[in-house]
Amino acid sequence: MKPIALWLPYEVDDIDAARTFYTVRLGLSEVDRFENGVVLQAADGTYLELAKAKDKPAPLAFQVATDAEVDDTYAALRAEELVRGPGRYPRGHYGFEVRGPAGATVMIWSER
Repeated sequence: MKPIALWLPYEVDDIDAARTFYTVRLGLSEVDRFENGVVLQAADGTYLELAKAKDKPAPLAFQVATDAEVDDTYAALRAEELVRGPGRYPRGHYGFEVRGPAGATVMIWSER
């Protein structure tokens, strides 16, 4: 697996206040919006995803270039504790989730 981007989820109660803090005060750029969230670019290939707080924490996410790379990585990690098998997510990306060594959920995904 060769990640092309790292996505850091951060759950907040007030998206507008958090977006203003990170864009106006820290200089991050808004690159996408979705229902209950916003994506900010922190550096090349590094994104901060602000989302409404939920019952379970959002996963740390590594973006790869293709769906085939998602499938190859899944095959290599099959012995790990799977959280969610490969498939399409509601926003259209393809990926899976696995439990990392410290217990955090890690998502491997592709935009296409």
